[in-house]
Amino acid sequence: DCRTLGRVPPAAAGMLNGLKRDICLLLLASVCTGFLEGCKCQERLSDAAACDSGIFKVANQQVIENLASSSSQAVCQCLERDVPPGHWFSDLQPDIKPAFSFLSAWLKPEYPSAIEAPAEIPPLYLEKFTMNGQVILQKLYFNEAYLGNNAMNSEWTKELVEGLIGKASRRAEMNYGAEGLKIHDAVQKYWQYVQGRSGIVVGSESPWVEAILLHYGASNLTTVEFGKINSGHPQIRTMIPTDFTEGFINGSIKPFDFGLSYSSVEHDGLGRYGDVLNPIADLQTMAKMLNVIRPGGLFFVGVPTHLGEDTLVFNAHRIYGRLRLPKLFAGWRLVDVMHEPDSSSWYPFTQHVWVLQNVNGCVTTPSRDEGISES
Repeated sequence: DCRTLGRVPPAAAGMLNGLKRDICLLLLASVCTGFLEGCKCQERLSDAAACDSGIFKVANQQVIENLASSSSQAVCQCLERDVPPGHWFSDLQPDIKPAFSFLSAWLKPEYPSAIEAPAEIPPLYLEKFTMNGQVILQKLYFNEAYLGNNAMNSEWTKELVEGLIGKASRRAEMNYGAEGLKIHDAVQKYWQYVQGRSGIVVGSESPWVEAILLHYGASNLTTVEFGKINSGHPQIRTMIPTDFTEGFINGSIKPFDFGLSYSSVEHDGLGRYGDVLNPIADLQTMAKMLNVIRPGGLFFVGVPTHLGEDTLVFNAHRIYGRLRLPKLFAGWRLVDVMHEPDSSSWYPFTQHVWVLQNVNGCVTTPSRDEGISES
């Protein structure tokens, strides 16, 4: 009942100990708006020991206003679809919207898991992880937990980044070899959405994609990564997920003009990197980016695919196909795909670069020459 749902149980309170106040407030505000219709939320919130009661009255309004302002209406151009024909993805259409609210997407747990990276999916989560048995389940185990600790490459010196920018200027192979060059193809084709603009990079163990974006004229970048990174480059800011969420919710971090994520989202919620098990963590991350990237802005996304088949290789990664990919891209406009033939050799997947546009909040569609939103 309302009295039970409105309180933070001891186990949950323990998990909240390391969270910042605004994250806690976001959780409680969502309970009020989404799950306790008809209840007197203020009375319930007064029972929650995890947050300071003095600001409960404004928390819900603040969260909603900040999220709403990030998706405010703007004049922007809806790009024409340029997906090549003759492939399994040629007719792929993203779902119209996520199957959950934006507010619930921002509730995604981002604190470190209290248990070791799991080798098996708990029975309670099996149906959710496999989409009711529709997804092929395979096993490949990793225990590389560093969420809340330093990243694998935690020092990004100016010299390191400038050296990688030099490689990018020569279109030299860096991480992921020739496959990673598709990022060049995507950013070069849509350079006007990057040059002189601010961007967010979701997941990055080495600043190679940041170097590519800076080579094509990005003005500044914010990289969000599980582990802590010290950036010595003046155009790159690094953050861990909890700090980024807190800053975006309280309004100190403003929406970005574009985003890029390569070989990151597919790991979300599998526990490999010390994150909490969450069957829809990847979908929640993509939904959050609809708030984070301005109306009209582009999101360049690289995730594993293989001939349209959906596979979960637990706890290593997901391979996206006809079932889950439309859900991953829910709410986005699919504009383009930088692709190569799907792998039929020993390597089990290919990572195309998908070009997505956030048309949420776009009120007009001028011609291509008129550019994108400046709001």
